[in-house]
Amino acid sequence: MTETTLRAAPQTEAVEYARRLAARTMRTWSLLDREELVTAIVAELVANAVRHAGTALELRLLRGAGRIRVEVRDRAAQMPRLTVPGPLDESHRGLFIVDRFASRWGADPVTGGKVVWAEVSI
Repeated sequence: MTETTLRAAPQTEAVEYARRLAARTMRTWSLLDREELVTAIVAELVANAVRHAGTALELRLLRGAGRIRVEVRDRAAQMPRLTVPGPLDESHRGLFIVDRFASRWGADPVTGGKVVWAEVSI
C-alpha cells in the first residue's frame, strides 16, 4: 500500500493545501481519471474538519488494491451526519457530495477524536 499524509492546522488554507496534495498524488500514482473525484472528496472532508471540529487534522491518501482511501482525522468526538440539502441551501453539502462521489464512506471513533473516510474505486 502506498500513502501520502498532510498535517494541518484548522484554517481555511488547509483545504487548498489538501486539494493540491491530492491532485499531485493522483498524478504521481498515474490516476488522472480519479483526480477530480478524489480532490473533491478531500476538499469536502478537510473543510468539514476545519469548520466543525476546529482542531488539528491529518489527511491520509492511501492507494490499495482497487481503491483510493481518503482519511481525515481530527480531535473532535462528534460524528458527521449526512443531510440532504435543499435546492437553495448554501451549506450542508459536504457529506452529500462525498456520498455521491465515493464508492463508500464512513466515520470511525478513535482515541482522541475520529477518522472520517471515503473510498474511490480504481
